[in-house]
Amino acid sequence: MTQNFKSIAIVGLGRVGTALAVLLWRQGFRRLRVCDPNPAKVKALEGWIDGPVTVCPTPSETVVGAELVFLAVQDRYIADVADNLAEFVPGTDMAGLFFAHLSGSLTSAVLQPLAALDAITFSLHPLQSVADVEGGVKVLAGSYFSFEGDEQAFPVAERVVAALSGNLVRLAAADKVLYHAAAVVSSNFFIALEEMAITMMTGIGVDADTARRMLLPLIRGSFENLERVSPAEALTGPIVRGDDQTVAAHLTALQEKFPDYLKAYRLLAGLNVDLAKRKGVVSDADFPSLNLEP
Repeated sequence: MTQNFKSIAIVGLGRVGTALAVLLWRQGFRRLRVCDPNPAKVKALEGWIDGPVTVCPTPSETVVGAELVFLAVQDRYIADVADNLAEFVPGTDMAGLFFAHLSGSLTSAVLQPLAALDAITFSLHPLQSVADVEGGVKVLAGSYFSFEGDEQAFPVAERVVAALSGNLVRLAAADKVLYHAAAVVSSNFFIALEEMAITMMTGIGVDADTARRMLLPLIRGSFENLERVSPAEALTGPIVRGDDQTVAAHLTALQEKFPDYLKAYRLLAGLNVDLAKRKGVVSDADFPSLNLEP
């Protein structure tokens, strides 16, 4: 992709910020300005990029000379960084500069101090799970990104996301929190459920690492089903078969060994019943063990 900006600045070299810097560099955005108070993170970035990157000691110096600035800091710091930049970037005309943060839950309103100086502000959130820089470099390309903010910034977001071979979706500011909650349910809650399953396996004497490896093919199979068909069609197991006897046995086993998991099992089983009902194969009455409301 042809470079569209003379210089891009990234303030914050956490997992996402570093991965973004690496991917932009690989796509021809070679005039990168970066800043992070942790020298180890700067050194780590330099290990990923085969070429010169301008490392700045402060966020304000990072912004000077840049046309597009990403605030890749944790959510709790975005407002403070925006305030400081609005106050302490000497001799820089903010009009026409683009500022974005990468938060999934916060809107572009958190960048209001910069917008008040005629900067163009937006949020650009990668809908992806990034546990480390290496993983981020692998998964950010091709991901979905959500855009919210000043419409003047949408073409800029399109260029960046296109460079990452990603997909861009517009969000209203009022919808960002629910959007982020959906992402948490899909990603973070899923991990908690797998920990729950692994722990249950340890209850029958399987060590945790073996349990994790045993469950991974099952998880992948479920993901592949969901890629092909809707959640209702992808559902397998005792509930879609109307097998309350097995469900009741599960509840008994949990009561004996993992009673703290009963509430979660009942809730999730109820949601599975709702999915199975869409197929017209079961009803609430088929599962007396769950005591479902009619």
